[in-house]
Amino acid sequence: MYNSNTLPDLSTALVHEPAQTSPAAPTTTLGPLEYFIGTWTNKLTDTDGLPYSYNVMPLPQVDPSSPTGYILKNFAYYEELTFSAIHGGAPNRGGLGTQNCNVLLYEQRVYFAEGPNKNALVHAENGSLLFINDQPQILGPYGNGDQAGIGNRTISNSVPPTQQFNIIKQVSVPHGNSILAAGTYQKQAGAPIIPALSTLPEGVVTTQYSQMDPVANPNPSYTLNPNQALADALLTAPVTAFFTLQVSSKNGGGAVTNIGFEQQHANVEMYSCTYWLEALNNAAEFTQLQYSQTILMRLPIGDGFVDFPHVTSNTLTKT
Repeated sequence: MYNSNTLPDLSTALVHEPAQTSPAAPTTTLGPLEYFIGTWTNKLTDTDGLPYSYNVMPLPQVDPSSPTGYILKNFAYYEELTFSAIHGGAPNRGGLGTQNCNVLLYEQRVYFAEGPNKNALVHAENGSLLFINDQPQILGPYGNGDQAGIGNRTISNSVPPTQQFNIIKQVSVPHGNSILAAGTYQKQAGAPIIPALSTLPEGVVTTQYSQMDPVANPNPSYTLNPNQALADALLTAPVTAFFTLQVSSKNGGGAVTNIGFEQQHANVEMYSCTYWLEALNNAAEFTQLQYSQTILMRLPIGDGFVDFPHVTSNTLTKT
């Protein structure tokens, strides 16, 4: 064990696209994802210097010291999150029409903000966000039939496809989990109302969720409702407009896959995430990002299995 962990450098973007000017990385085709581009880090509280974040992490443990069959490892955390637009789109041709995926790549690093392992990396992932729009199908491989050059001609009777979900999140987590989630977005004036979110599993003893434990459960009120950290952050600066983006692995043919060990001991069965992309003080730019993410994990408890919500919530600002 280390006496102390080195504070990571959060000043450098995690994703670096090449300095390509022609064609430039598109932004106007990204819909609300245009405002995600850049690097985001944490907003700190005025009282204890911790971020407006919380992580509720149940873990299986078969030991006489944990008769319930699980333990908690809850904590505040900070992170660096970079989104970068690629130099092009990703069209999916369907014969009569094309569904174009406009892509952001992202990279995430998460660190303990408190506890005995403060400043150590606790989570990393990468993936992409897609904004999907419908287009006619171009004629030939480059939109010019069999003629030379690039064109914008389309096939006869082309019909742009339609889809229910136009926001896609693809996630790769180095625990051996891959996630595909789909959803939609909307833009509204004012500030969002952050809903309360229960973390309690059904069918097992949950008294430890509400008990104060500086190591395993340092903030019982946030444990019972991690979204309260987001509501508290909204009190520090007025939000005057926002986008809501919601994705779930239950939508549009989404899925979660897990390696064999995870299937046996902590199988991820469902993923959902809500983003609130916010403008402060009537500004035109959206410079605050909040999210609430739920991963439903199936843990072996006794002779059966119980679904435990693993919830993370955080408030970030664009650097």
